[in-house]
Amino acid sequence: MHRRALWLAAWALGCVLGSAWWVTQSMADSRNAFETDARIAHRLLSQRAVQHEAVLSTLSLMQPAVDARLPAIYPQFLHMWRRTASQPWPADAALAQALTAAERRPGQPELVRADLAQGRFWIAMAPPPGSLPEAASYALEVSLPLMVPWADWPFGDSPTADAARTTRAWLAHGGARWAMHGSPAGFELGRFTFSKHLAAASQPFDMVAERSYGLADVPWVTVGVWLLAWTLALLALASALQQRRARQRAEDLLRLGQVSRLNALGELAAGLAHELNQPLTAVLASTQATVRLLADDPPDVAQAQAAMDKTVVQARRAAEVVARLRRAIERPNTGTTTPVDVAQAAREVLQLLEPECRKRAVAVQLQGPASLLALGDPVALEQILHNLVNNALSALEQVQGRARVLTLTVEAVARTSVRLSVQDNGPGVPAALADRLFEPFVSGRPGGLGLGLSLCETLAAEMGGHIRHKPAQPGAVFVLELPAGDHA
Repeated sequence: MHRRALWLAAWALGCVLGSAWWVTQSMADSRNAFETDARIAHRLLSQRAVQHEAVLSTLSLMQPAVDARLPAIYPQFLHMWRRTASQPWPADAALAQALTAAERRPGQPELVRADLAQGRFWIAMAPPPGSLPEAASYALEVSLPLMVPWADWPFGDSPTADAARTTRAWLAHGGARWAMHGSPAGFELGRFTFSKHLAAASQPFDMVAERSYGLADVPWVTVGVWLLAWTLALLALASALQQRRARQRAEDLLRLGQVSRLNALGELAAGLAHELNQPLTAVLASTQATVRLLADDPPDVAQAQAAMDKTVVQARRAAEVVARLRRAIERPNTGTTTPVDVAQAAREVLQLLEPECRKRAVAVQLQGPASLLALGDPVALEQILHNLVNNALSALEQVQGRARVLTLTVEAVARTSVRLSVQDNGPGVPAALADRLFEPFVSGRPGGLGLGLSLCETLAAEMGGHIRHKPAQPGAVFVLELPAGDHA
């Protein structure tokens, strides 16, 4: 469960980080494209503004009469006015007053008034100093909507174009603004802003553009491909790691099986030696007594004595053969112990047998500190735990109608020893076998050799510890105690 949670966390983190990276790249691309378009829009408006100044300068230089054809050439010019020194401005009083005020700065185009709410403004230019007295001043009323060069506009060819609806652009002056296009921003993941003054002193407007980056701008196809690729990559990695763990588990089980078979063979040979040594000793004692009796008996003493001598020689030879066999298969390094982490050994055995636990639907619990040192042999300890857990799993196979629970408990006992308990809630050990569980060839499992617990007891004794059985309701508990190691 913990491993699955880690995989899910890695998958979620990769999905989030990868998607965020792609969205960030998309936002950067959108920002660059927006800024490029905004600079183009600013240049186009600045060109129009400079064009307005050029028209006024040309009019002031050529001094033509008011020509109605001018709006046909420049549609943004709604009206054109001309005034000589002897004439008033042909406009309403407020506008005429503003136009007259603009004439106080001769020779330069000036902004007379800006009515951004109505989308128009007025510019005027008085004759430069030194002009003839009859030289006239000129003024133009400019339409902001017609000032926008929609044919070349980077945000669409009309205010209703898709790009124009997603990008907001306006001209600002004196706290007022005139919106060229765009709609109010909705939900957005980011916002890009561009603001720059038009390159014409007579039209001091700020061209401002905004673009919202929303859900519709997210590259969903790219994000989807990334999510699929990341998912497949994690699945492939998980499959490879699972195969590697399965291969390692199979190798460990094979190694444990080989060690178990060798140790079982040693235990079997030791049992056979024990069983054979007693009759051989009796034969030896009987033949020696017979030899002594026959030695005192005059009849055929020499022949009887020779025969019994041969029997004694053969019996001793058989005893020596058994002794040599026992020495040959005796486990090396018996009695050699080192500090070993009992809790870690328990975790490794449980991990090794995890498929068996899962197949039998056994809930496994490991209780106690994360690390606890004891003096022992790591291989022998692993084999003891493997045997005990395997026995518990076999017993739990018989449990029906209730949860199958296997509990391993690691604890320190008075700082002198370390106790490891293996408890199951199976049917338990039959009372008739409880006192003989650790004898060779005694088994409560059909088809069992009866060497596993005997071997566990031998291995525990060689490490300076002991193993015992305690009944439980329900189930059974096997307790292994080993001398405490450093910092236990």
